[in-house]
Amino acid sequence: MYLQLLPEKEFFIYETNDKGKIGTIEVTLHKDSLGYHIVYTSDRIIEIVLDSLTLGTLYINKTIDGEQALKIERDKEEFIVYFRGNRTTYHENGPVFDRHTLDFALRGFKYHPLLENTFRLHIPELMIVNAELKVLGEEIIAGPLGEILCWKLQMTPRVLFIRMKFYFWIEKDVPHRFIKYADSSGENYILLVESKESSP
Repeated sequence: MYLQLLPEKEFFIYETNDKGKIGTIEVTLHKDSLGYHIVYTSDRIIEIVLDSLTLGTLYINKTIDGEQALKIERDKEEFIVYFRGNRTTYHENGPVFDRHTLDFALRGFKYHPLLENTFRLHIPELMIVNAELKVLGEEIIAGPLGEILCWKLQMTPRVLFIRMKFYFWIEKDVPHRFIKYADSSGENYILLVESKESSP
């Protein structure tokens, strides 16, 4: 898949539904010489840096109630993960996409109706696995920002005991915003409710 350019500074608010619990996530983004810096703020804070060329994960720091819950650092071909008191190191040559970063990383790829692709996905509770990404077609998502034409994507991790499928709606037109997420349980969703773009 070929990358497309994304804005260098943005602000989003998403409504979330986690098995009936409604909340919001504020997302800020800016780009500099180190990559894309993204901060997610809700009942937790997730600080992320993505490679500006591949959108692969370079750094994640996730804190809940002031306690570090997850830390990831990319050092050349080493992917170092600190999770639940354990340190794990993976050797990976190419980009790795963490489950916390998919909403942004998936914005950066150019899609077409027949696209199917495999990428490396990090699931902190498990390991780095292959995941299948497939374009299901185009779909209009209606919400607080009006009707937005999106690519509907299906993501399926290649893990035997994970039966769920995960769906992402990425705006077809520039700036290719992440509009909606849902999974096959029908109990969870994320929906864009506010969006601002500004020049650096």
